[in-house]
Amino acid sequence: MRGALVLSLLFWGCGDNVGARAGNGDGDASTGTIPAQAEAGASAEDAPTGDVADLVLDEPDSPLPAACEGDTAIPARTLECTGLYAAIDSKQIANRVKAFTPAVPLWSDGADKARWIYLPPGSKIDNTNPSEWLFPVGTKAWKEFSRNGRRVETRLWQKVQGNFWVKATYAWDVDETTATVSPGGDVTLPEGGSYHIPTPDECQQCHRGRTDRLLGFEHVSLGLAGATGVTLQDLVAQDRLTVPPATTSLTIGDDGTGLAAAPLAWLHINCGTTCHNANSNAVAYAAGMVLRLDPGKLDGSSALELETMKTTIGVPGKSTTWNGRPRIVAGNAGASLLYQLISSRGIANQMPPIATRVVDEVNDVLVADWINNMPAPPAPELPDAGAMDD
Repeated sequence: MRGALVLSLLFWGCGDNVGARAGNGDGDASTGTIPAQAEAGASAEDAPTGDVADLVLDEPDSPLPAACEGDTAIPARTLECTGLYAAIDSKQIANRVKAFTPAVPLWSDGADKARWIYLPPGSKIDNTNPSEWLFPVGTKAWKEFSRNGRRVETRLWQKVQGNFWVKATYAWDVDETTATVSPGGDVTLPEGGSYHIPTPDECQQCHRGRTDRLLGFEHVSLGLAGATGVTLQDLVAQDRLTVPPATTSLTIGDDGTGLAAAPLAWLHINCGTTCHNANSNAVAYAAGMVLRLDPGKLDGSSALELETMKTTIGVPGKSTTWNGRPRIVAGNAGASLLYQLISSRGIANQMPPIATRVVDEVNDVLVADWINNMPAPPAPELPDAGAMDD
């Protein structure tokens, strides 16, 4: 019974079964079953390996630890057996697993994070739509969270077939010697305080906003200045994209304030990649506020042409809760609904609405300064009193 429960949690570790939700018969989200062909395509001998900044295709494999010989579950029952480590005791990363850091990290209440990607040898990412990358079968991505210098959780997304992903969240023990699957929820930290591991439902709210589910490993996050490890330039150099972009260095233009780039990038990663975008599956799609940046418009030209500007400045919020209050009031951050929501916690509809209990005070100030420096719209012209009828 306990083994069955663990296996069930593994399949529900973070988010929904993509194939089942799409209704294409690739799997069953309610039971966590995996198609036979998907399971066969992700065998232990094909497990990820590697840890250098660039993607060296002929790098030798790192074998899975001997302790993983009997762990054939997909995803593995323990983090050690997912292929992330060549040796978990020393935290040595496997050979073909590559570290990366997006240009603008997602705010996670001050937690330290590390990220890795594994792309099967010789495979390519389909970037025909630059805003919606499609990853090859066999892709694995990990994201590790640490608080006060101690590992707390590591999340895994593993693509096993077509649009079919399996996911798991692994919680570390106090000694950081092993990490086992977690269903999410609040955990008590040894040094005091608590940490919230997202539940499957919470994960789904964010990841469903991308067609192929991965967040952070995308055109904008890897192409802006500040990205390290595997970058857009590295992917092009290693022939890992089906459509090499014209440029691998993206630049967010200005809107006349001299302050637009940082806030626009922050809104992109914290709001746009997940919920506020043009993907009809995104939680906030119906709101019509598009905060995801279009890679094709990040050539340094005017930021006024970006959808973020067109769908926020002077545009009223659609929800009846807001009574038509503008999302951004140029020249007045305090009156701007968008700013009020990102600078508050513990209220209805705080933004982001989940996975954060602490305001990002650094970027909160940058957004406020940007809005306050926008030129206020001209006052409406009043009719000439002398020309009015008595």
